Amino acid sequence: MPDSESISDFLQKRGALGILTLLSMEDGQRFSDLDEQLTISSSTLTRRLTEARGLGLVVPGMNPKETSVNNEYRITTRGKRVARRMENQGLSHAVRTIIDYQQDVESELPDLLNWVEVHNEELARLDDQTPYQDPFGESVVDTGDEPEYDDEFMIEEDFGRVEQWGTDPDEEEDKTDE
Repeated sequence: MPDSESISDFLQKRGALGILTLLSMEDGQRFSDLDEQLTISSSTLTRRLTEARGLGLVVPGMNPKETSVNNEYRITTRGKRVARRMENQGLSHAVRTIIDYQQDVESELPDLLNWVEVHNEELARLDDQTPYQDPFGESVVDTGDEPEYDDEFMIEEDFGRVEQWGTDPDEEEDKTDE
């Protein structure tokens, strides 16, 4: 009998939750069907199925229409119990959502790659500037340095009077009194 630590280790491995989720949805799936739906390599799928068989979570099954015993995998009572807990925690839904989105990405990616190929020259001409520049070519990255201002054009309003930065307000008043 497998210990809970082994099942726990298995569930943390890539593809394990997907295998249990898919088999709990439709028992008796072929390796090729699992391989097509999961985003793991065939060799990883083989290892996970072997591990799941060793833990008593899945068993090889036989489709009555075929003669080979190892042509499909079925979830066991133990596997169904784990899958039911996954469903109660919302994990099965999350795994199905991830699988669906991954399939969407894989089905749409060729169109995107084709579009990039067709528009390659146009894309090459666009935005030769660094992404950290504003439309005027100035860096928008804060370097921590105080920006330099031209004192001649920078003025500050103070109590209704305008003063030029870098001058002493009392000094300006003295100049106007003269």
